[in-house]
Amino acid sequence: MKFKTMILFLHRWIGLFSGLVVFIVSITGAIYVFEKELFALFHPNLVTVEAQKKGSVLPLSILKANAQQATSQPINIIRVPPTADQQQVYIFESLKRRPKKDIVGVFINKEIIYWDRIFVDPYSGHVLGKIDVETNFFWIVRQVHQFLYLRREVGSTIVGTSVLLFIITIISGIILWWPKNRKVAVKRLKIDLSAKWKRLNYDLHQVLGFYAFVFAMVIASTGLVWSFKWWETSIYWFMDGKRPDTQIEEPKIQGSPEADSPVSPLDLIWSDVVKKYGTHQGVFISLLQEVSQANVTIYEKGNTWWSASDSYAYDLRSGSVYYKRLQDDKTLGMKWRNSNYDIHVGKIAGRTGMWIAFVTSLICASLPLTGFYIWYGRKFKKKKSHISRRGLK
Repeated sequence: MKFKTMILFLHRWIGLFSGLVVFIVSITGAIYVFEKELFALFHPNLVTVEAQKKGSVLPLSILKANAQQATSQPINIIRVPPTADQQQVYIFESLKRRPKKDIVGVFINKEIIYWDRIFVDPYSGHVLGKIDVETNFFWIVRQVHQFLYLRREVGSTIVGTSVLLFIITIISGIILWWPKNRKVAVKRLKIDLSAKWKRLNYDLHQVLGFYAFVFAMVIASTGLVWSFKWWETSIYWFMDGKRPDTQIEEPKIQGSPEADSPVSPLDLIWSDVVKKYGTHQGVFISLLQEVSQANVTIYEKGNTWWSASDSYAYDLRSGSVYYKRLQDDKTLGMKWRNSNYDIHVGKIAGRTGMWIAFVTSLICASLPLTGFYIWYGRKFKKKKSHISRRGLK
């Protein structure tokens, strides 16, 4: 069997085997690139408020207390918007997942016990609304994208395997596309819109596949991080020589002078964050009440290509910091892992990168369709034509 014949065989049958999953993952991925923007478009009353003068934001403890009145479950996540955006709300969440051993059923939503998201006006403290994340359209889209909405260990294996096969498919596609000379190359870089549908479909498949190749490889390879632990570990090994220990110990100090302060520990924590960071690109706070720990991640612009963030751990009993990991202290592997999501959806390159990821995802979704039509046309239409000619005789 000739080399290109073997490559064509692999390209065709691997593409057919993984095509449906690739189509679903690509379409949902294209939608999720602009998840935040689309949510704001459909729910402007939940995410946008009238900007007030600087310093008029209410204490974080008051905002949390107001949000707590909107849900019967304890709030354990706080999302603070970038300092430059004075019109965004503060988001408070109550989230609890089932332990892996207690998860039953086929679908991913079975791992969620509850997940409420509350939107609060930071200036007035008014609760603007609440959603059940488990039934939210964009959460469902992400679960379909990542797990086909199946339970985590099943869905991630199916999606990850299909994406791995897709990587093989597009690499083999590039080998098949590669021209013998410059004249052929020029021809294969253009789509003849005036051609008949069969030829047009072929051009759409090979030309769009070529233009999307590099971006599709980046999106697919970064997506595998959430499907296979061995893939993530391999990249860590390549960059750092080992998988780094990112575990944060629980606070050991039972109290400090701040413990007797009339100020809420949460406000002491936030005051320390504001003191350290006059401006930021957003803050994520995870409250682990069972161990009296608050993990705080502050996102920054940074001076490098990587997505920059600093992490701190605070004692929730006293509001005192006892752990930190700054961007400059991270290994290369840590910087990559913290940036992986932004690379995956194109945010690492701003709005332009997001549009590239969006268009690339649509092209990736089209490849199984155009590829199937090429295979179907060659496999069955010729057979039907041959049968028809025999019938005429």
